[in-house]
Amino acid sequence: MSEGEYTAVHGLMQLMRYQNNYPNLMSGVDKLSAQAKNLFGPNPPPVLIDYALQYQMNLFGDYPTSKDVVPSAIFSAVFGIIAIIHLGIFSINYSRGHYFWLSLGWAFYAIMRTIGWILRIVWSKDLTRTGLGIADEVLLLIPAVLLIAFNLILAQRIFTWRHPVGGSRKLFWAFMMILYVLVIGVIAMCIVGSAVPYLYFLSTAAVSRYQKVVEAAMILLCLYSLTAVSLLGLAYFLKPTRRDESLYTYQPWWIESFAPTYFVRKGAEKEAAVSFLKRNRNQRNAIRVIAATHHHYKQVHGVTNERGALGHNVSLGIVSISTVLILIGCILRTVVVFEKRYQMNSGPATKPVAMYIAWGLFEFIINAMYIIGRVDLRFYRPNKLPNNVRDINTADQTHVIPSDDELEVGDSESSEKPGPSSSSLEQHANDVTPPEADLIDNTEDKKKSENVENEK
Repeated sequence: MSEGEYTAVHGLMQLMRYQNNYPNLMSGVDKLSAQAKNLFGPNPPPVLIDYALQYQMNLFGDYPTSKDVVPSAIFSAVFGIIAIIHLGIFSINYSRGHYFWLSLGWAFYAIMRTIGWILRIVWSKDLTRTGLGIADEVLLLIPAVLLIAFNLILAQRIFTWRHPVGGSRKLFWAFMMILYVLVIGVIAMCIVGSAVPYLYFLSTAAVSRYQKVVEAAMILLCLYSLTAVSLLGLAYFLKPTRRDESLYTYQPWWIESFAPTYFVRKGAEKEAAVSFLKRNRNQRNAIRVIAATHHHYKQVHGVTNERGALGHNVSLGIVSISTVLILIGCILRTVVVFEKRYQMNSGPATKPVAMYIAWGLFEFIINAMYIIGRVDLRFYRPNKLPNNVRDINTADQTHVIPSDDELEVGDSESSEKPGPSSSSLEQHANDVTPPEADLIDNTEDKKKSENVENEK
């Protein structure tokens, strides 16, 4: 039905608009819903709901119908299982002293995604429940942003491992913290810009301003999703400096495998922390980084200045692929926002299948990579050493426990140096007279001389 066709429903809606100071057609649907329920009771006529719906803002994934119940139920079950798996991995790791807090973050993300899909099912039963629809959109949008932030944390750990000097500087950390805080503001922009037009009657100029706010927020989110790949690019293309290569880092050498069923030995990290009591104080201040790939077949017990080959690190692929998949969903929603169309004129990007692929299938693949790839091991950074280990005064201590690499180098050098043969050692032992033998000979000479004098 077009706006120019003067039907009974069109006339009623025009009357309600004039009563509300003739607002923009896209605004105030929550108040219109309340007024319609005052006129027709708790269940307004479907024809009235359909008329109001077709003049609403186009939405990524479109407004839910009965056809959305089954796929939404499937994805709610899938992400519920994902949340349980993340919580299970965190619980097992926590019981073994392996504290990877991002697992809790992914569990929280999966719970939000599960609730979002469930709310979509409930909203499809009654589209007049505007507050429920806004909550559904918020709980479907925020998890995608959380994935971007978590990926940036993983990329930061790769960068710090590759460039420990730059990655541990306060300036770099301050910049990263600003990025993490800014995303909160971007989320607030999305929520306010999207929700306010549904809640209040607004003029066309006001609706346009809120749409621009959402457009700016979506552009920022697309750029924000690229920060993880940008950080990986810097880590890859910028070669480590001499200071990076000479600086010792503290890597979790007790992680023996990245297999899906592997878990670290209970108390292994505490044993590693205690071993630092015998180490130099400078080693206790080593930069904490993730484990290098090559350490799986060549363990380094202690601190090391080996960084590994970044090009062969599977972790790089996990972060890159997940970032690309997240970016695709972000771009699709940005296209919908920039279309600025009514629901009845919405384009292909607003179809439910696009949302199911971006926020359902793609994010399932991302979580599968996280779980099977064991990011809780690949991106694990050792905990801070306990205070009783860090604060012990060993400034005058000169004995430092060498790493396995240093021991191997020392053994190889000693084996290459030519040493004396066994026969020469025996000859040397025969030639050298011990001091005890000299003392015995002197006493015997004195006794003989005394006997000769007595005889005289």
